[in-house]
Amino acid sequence: MNKKKIITMTMGVAIILALMIVAVHLVVKKNGFQGHIIDKSYQTKLQDSALDYRQENFSNAKIKEDFSSDIVNEHTMNFFIYLDEICKSAVGLADNLEKARQYLYSVLPSETASKMLNLYETYLNYQIGLQDKFKEWGMPTTPNESLEHLAKLQEYRREIFGKEIADIIFGASVEAQEYTIRRNAIFYDANLYAAQKEQLLKELNNEMWGDELIADVDVPEYTRYQEKLQLYKKDIEDLRTEEEKQAFLQHLRMEVFTPVQRQRLEEADRTIADEKMIKEQYFAQEKEILNNPDLSEKEREQRIRELQDATFGEEADAFRRRQAIQQGAEEFIKKGKAGQK
Repeated sequence: MNKKKIITMTMGVAIILALMIVAVHLVVKKNGFQGHIIDKSYQTKLQDSALDYRQENFSNAKIKEDFSSDIVNEHTMNFFIYLDEICKSAVGLADNLEKARQYLYSVLPSETASKMLNLYETYLNYQIGLQDKFKEWGMPTTPNESLEHLAKLQEYRREIFGKEIADIIFGASVEAQEYTIRRNAIFYDANLYAAQKEQLLKELNNEMWGDELIADVDVPEYTRYQEKLQLYKKDIEDLRTEEEKQAFLQHLRMEVFTPVQRQRLEEADRTIADEKMIKEQYFAQEKEILNNPDLSEKEREQRIRELQDATFGEEADAFRRRQAIQQGAEEFIKKGKAGQK
């Protein structure tokens, strides 16, 4: 596979990730992107949007079964990614297609293999063309721009493959990405309370997936806990006292974690609190040393080193390295700002 194609595929993945990251912290404007990118008549299923090509396990028997009636279906995109892996040692587009031809004719009937090879060639050229398109569209900076970017990407695919084929091949992944952008725009809205977020998320789930269940299957407990913290962020901020906040956090932990897990978290909390107190005491004493006019520069350095050894013990050298890295970074930033003036 040639270098340009590799770069293009990498950029494609990076752009999609960028769309997700941007959407995490910003809110879709009310007058923003309207409607949905994929026509609901295609009836994309939630289970298809979550289908990972690594989970498909394309055995010869499965390939024949998946494409026995039509080469264009919910498996096609994942199969092309699988083909990319099969042909990853190829040098250039022609070699890539030859390796794909040999493989396809070994696992599919000749007529089906020929059709699949033609579609795969279109897919490879589409991948190469994406590089220029990404430069043309630029990087999205808001969720609304992310949705518009995703819509442009799908429209470009329709130009290359035709609307029906593009929506069938890419529809599930587009809906998954669109859902993530819209969900995160609600989920990370700092102006919404948990009850408001839950209602909006319920409406979004129903709008995009209908009666299909959105379940927290295989989500680690700590991830679910972090999501609850984000969901209730404004509610927690509005609590008046630290005691109220701690009681609410304890309630959330009881909803998510087992007693053993809660005990471990409490132990971790105590460790973090102890480390914070130790550092606060250290920096207070360090400040006294630095501000002592009776000490020379050499004496200050010696006293601070002794304080670090006494405070952090075996971790003193690691602490000093972290401090040196932080100071170096701060000096670099200062020089950069000074150069801009």
